[in-house]
Amino acid sequence: MPRPWNLLARLLPARYRDAVRGFTTNARRYLATVALQNAGYGVIGTVFAIELKNRGFAESVVGDVEGALALAAAVVCLTLPPLVSSLGYRRLMIAAGLALGLARLGQAYAPSAVLVVALGLLYGLGDGAMQALSTAFLSENAGRSGRTQLFTADFVLRTASMVVGSLVGGIAPVLLRPMVGEADAYRLTIVLAAVMMAGSTVFAAGIEERHHGQGRLFAGWLASLKGFTSWGRVVRLLVPEMFISFGAGLVIPFVALFLKHRLGATVTEVGVIQAVSSVAMAAAALFTPKLARRFGLAGTVVITELASLPFLISIPFAASLPIAATLFWLRGMLMNMSWPVYNQLSMEGLPTQDKPLVAGWVRFGWSIAWLGGSALGGRLMAGSYTTPYFYTAALYATGAIATFLLLRKIKPAEEAA
Repeated sequence: MPRPWNLLARLLPARYRDAVRGFTTNARRYLATVALQNAGYGVIGTVFAIELKNRGFAESVVGDVEGALALAAAVVCLTLPPLVSSLGYRRLMIAAGLALGLARLGQAYAPSAVLVVALGLLYGLGDGAMQALSTAFLSENAGRSGRTQLFTADFVLRTASMVVGSLVGGIAPVLLRPMVGEADAYRLTIVLAAVMMAGSTVFAAGIEERHHGQGRLFAGWLASLKGFTSWGRVVRLLVPEMFISFGAGLVIPFVALFLKHRLGATVTEVGVIQAVSSVAMAAAALFTPKLARRFGLAGTVVITELASLPFLISIPFAASLPIAATLFWLRGMLMNMSWPVYNQLSMEGLPTQDKPLVAGWVRFGWSIAWLGGSALGGRLMAGSYTTPYFYTAALYATGAIATFLLLRKIKPAEEAA
């Protein structure tokens, strides 16, 4: 096993070590791909909204960029999964990495809000492709006994990479500012994120196809649709997913602006706060398999999401940056720690050929709801940086309850067997 994987195994709790050593080559290359991409996401999450605001763009532009990428991601999530059988995972992931990198590179130098938003469409193509492919790819490249560990490792590695990216996003502008000035310091930091994302294609290129990558494109697309039998699962997944996504869209794209312009945080402090939040989520996610064994897949999701709500509602009342940061950390940890379990829940018991399309429909619903939430959130934030948090709490609570009502009967494959 390559030396980095030995190191990763030593850092993880004992129950994960054998599972990590047993990950397939494809799973490892996929994890390396998303690690680089999520490092780029971390940088963008720290500096992008601040950079747009510094260039004179309104909060609504930030929301519209998120809406544009969500719109493109929705289209990709719906149309791309049936093409896996024709194009294969490898080529689609390479194209996604290039789209992510080129879009952020263009946005760093775009002279108008219209062009910034338009490039958000290109970014959404790449983001939507990774959303639609990731869950199905992991499910296909994991043994039954290590499936929960692989989904959890995926989440932990993504989150850890975002920690690195958030720290880079907070430190790089400070280091670059004396040499190139403030405006170019932010711009070059975004360029660095673009390089990370495009660089992920090096690892994606090493993924080995199994039974994909053959056949005529349109014929394969039609065949996947005609043979699809999991519409009931799609509906049950979409309802809670869209409530959660709409609520997240109201506030998540604007966290950096809330910290900087309401509480006076510096860009470095924003980066550190984002990074610590990611660390908390990654650490908490390691315990989700144990929670899943105790409370079930759906029960784990519901319990952790509901537990996050008191901290979310308290954020608008925070009188200082340290208090707000602590609330963000606790909220983020509890709300997001169960995502590996939810991803597993969405795939359990499905026929292999249905998995890409189910994942695509779910991500389609997420993207459409994010489009509405971020577009509305940008306009709400222009009037108040605090009010949207209360709407988000109500939507999260509704989504958690819907998860319990609609998905509680789904069992892990080994338990069902």
